[in-house]
Amino acid sequence: MSNNINKSIWIIGTGNISYDYIKVLKDLDYEITAIGRSKSSCRSFESTTKIKTYSGGLSLFLINKPDKVDYAIVTTNENQLCETTSLLIEYGIKNILVEKPSSLTLKDLRKMIDLKNNYNTNVVIGYNRRFYESVKECKKRINESEYPINFNFDFTEWTHKINFEKYTKTELDKWFLCNSSHVVDLVFYLFGTPQELNSYTDGNLDWHSSSIFCGSGKTKNGHLFTYNSNWSSAGRWGIEICFHNYKLILKPLEKLFIQKKGEIEMDEINLSVDDFKDGFYNQCKSFLNNEFKDFCSLEQQLENFKWYYKISNYKET
Repeated sequence: MSNNINKSIWIIGTGNISYDYIKVLKDLDYEITAIGRSKSSCRSFESTTKIKTYSGGLSLFLINKPDKVDYAIVTTNENQLCETTSLLIEYGIKNILVEKPSSLTLKDLRKMIDLKNNYNTNVVIGYNRRFYESVKECKKRINESEYPINFNFDFTEWTHKINFEKYTKTELDKWFLCNSSHVVDLVFYLFGTPQELNSYTDGNLDWHSSSIFCGSGKTKNGHLFTYNSNWSSAGRWGIEICFHNYKLILKPLEKLFIQKKGEIEMDEINLSVDDFKDGFYNQCKSFLNNEFKDFCSLEQQLENFKWYYKISNYKET
């Protein structure tokens, strides 16, 4: 392995999202080592990406005492994120980007926080939608606004698109954390976490405890909000933000529309685009430059989990 530590990185996981990271990391001229589990997926990953890929999982990879790198990205299945990140921390990797939600229980999340503090490690969570150009424009307008702002959001899931064979029962039981938290994390990033929240759930699916989620509240920054999602109905992820005299609409989240007071039509706002999966280039560049302010930290995730559990009506086991 290369001794060029500053431009070397490990990526743990060889699933679909790993390919998006590889595309960015190659553009940034990083020397990449990939670590996966099954031999077949690793062979396929290496054949497609031309990246040296090790099978057998991270524990086996670390037995050979490879040279440490400064950065690692964890893209494993959700039920493996905590264990994989913990192994990297204990091995001495100092900067780790772990895919959302980082863990599936409060207990594991607290253990990760204690571990990264003991090893003085930077661990940030990969909610790439924070790095959308649409979100950047919204954040700018929110910060500049002198008027009260209220908003509503929808995290309706396309359950008909879920490949149930790909996920464990634990992951499906916590699907709000595994997937819907993308939307709610973005809301918290833009407006702050709630100081008040009235939440209700109803219905169920044969694989999830609730299917309907409704609520309202007020953020710590003073913004009133509502949400309404039904995983058994039609809909999609989205956020609508009401300013004085106009509304901004993120639906889909990577696009931005404006609707002016007194008008029915919505106009799309032109945003800069790149050749990568939305948000990934800015996210990776910020991580590799040690610019962590726009990331969700493990400590922030612990605060967020309190509200995620309330919205989803999850109980800690």
